[in-house]
Amino acid sequence: MALPPDTEYLLFRIKGGIGLEGFLSKIDEASIKTVFQEAFNELMSKINSNAFTLTGTNGSFYMWPKTHVSTKPSELQENASCKSILKYVTTEVSDLHQQDSMEQSSKVLLKIINLQIQFEMTRPQIVGRIVIQRRNTQTHYKLTLPVDVLVFANPEDPWGMLQDHFTDAVITQLASMSKCIQRYTKGKTVPIPQAYHFKLPNKPTLTTVIYPAGISDETLEPQRKELHAELGLTSVPYLRRPMAFNFPGEEVVSDYLLNVHEHLPLPDPEQFKIYLLSGSYEFHHCMQDNENDEGWGALYHCLQIIISWFKYQGYTAKPVPTLKELQEMLSNMNKDFAKVVMAEEWLKAEHLQAVLRHFKIINSLTEIRSKAEEPRELVPHFRHHGTPIVIWNKVIFSKPKAYILLGMAEDAKLNTRKVLTLSAMYTGPDEIPKIIEEAVGWKGKEFWDEMELFSLILPQRPMGV
Repeated sequence: MALPPDTEYLLFRIKGGIGLEGFLSKIDEASIKTVFQEAFNELMSKINSNAFTLTGTNGSFYMWPKTHVSTKPSELQENASCKSILKYVTTEVSDLHQQDSMEQSSKVLLKIINLQIQFEMTRPQIVGRIVIQRRNTQTHYKLTLPVDVLVFANPEDPWGMLQDHFTDAVITQLASMSKCIQRYTKGKTVPIPQAYHFKLPNKPTLTTVIYPAGISDETLEPQRKELHAELGLTSVPYLRRPMAFNFPGEEVVSDYLLNVHEHLPLPDPEQFKIYLLSGSYEFHHCMQDNENDEGWGALYHCLQIIISWFKYQGYTAKPVPTLKELQEMLSNMNKDFAKVVMAEEWLKAEHLQAVLRHFKIINSLTEIRSKAEEPRELVPHFRHHGTPIVIWNKVIFSKPKAYILLGMAEDAKLNTRKVLTLSAMYTGPDEIPKIIEEAVGWKGKEFWDEMELFSLILPQRPMGV
């Protein structure tokens, strides 16, 4: 189902540390689970009471969702549109790009209103930890739950109804946190539940999942499989923790630009069906990081882009290697590889494959000898794998070239295709306008004419969610 273009939503983000404490008469797994369940039930009753208070981040606006009372009673009446609150709170703006491995169909504009819970507060970025103290025959425990709740609203929704949603949403998240503790408590070890928000294909809102802190993604795969079945998702990963949505001010820290193609307009969606890579990547290119590698370093940077994609999708915890680290890696693998590195020669297929194997990235190499005819496996690749593709040529008496392919646009009626290319040979500054002008773009038949004899590496997405 395609979403309407440029939809606008209000997103209320309710955060805060809610204190949870009590006593344990026994310290065994069953007793711990029982006590925590009772504590969560009591806490949810407290949320569903007049004591539950929310405030804007500037502290000048307060509301009591249970009674629908606020410090702006005349302006925020029951039937007032919820966008009326925008006068009294600060907002942040974010785009929610709707994209899956098959096509990108729309963009949602989010106006984010941050609200704080007025219970036992800690700084939201600090994850609480369980404190257990022995008192006579009882053990006292205390922890802070890092609540992070999202409530989406149409700007015209009535304010009175929205306040009920606030209460329900916080209670729902606490119930999920309770289930997390019940599921992952082992012996005397009680995990802290944490909220992660994910954008899913063709959904205009974010989906929140509760995972336990300190437990590996491999251990969490059974839970992800259950969620995929519940949400009707395919076998492509969407819910790995590194894939969580980043709010303004919480963006992934990177020394490199991310997803530069998103600044480029799409081909006419009325004419073309568009297939894009699924996920994030870093843009690495020649003459970056003060490296003088123009003319020979492009394929190293293609490798960096591929590895960054696997990192951001949560498939590897290894950092993206620098140019020098890639050179050292190849030199240590094989004496013949070392000669190529020392001579600063253009890399070959076996060099790329060796590096990808080192990172446990499965790839298929295809060499195309039909000049000026694009390979037909590109659309199926973006549909089923959604990984960036490496394409390069090294023709005698011709300057070698290397690109990353990020997507395809296909007009079945006219039998016309365009390919989205990203040039690893780019030597300019890391500035979006310059990159859009020189490094990334949609190209037609002229691209294949330019490439002549070329090779492809199509990284395969690992099995499992």
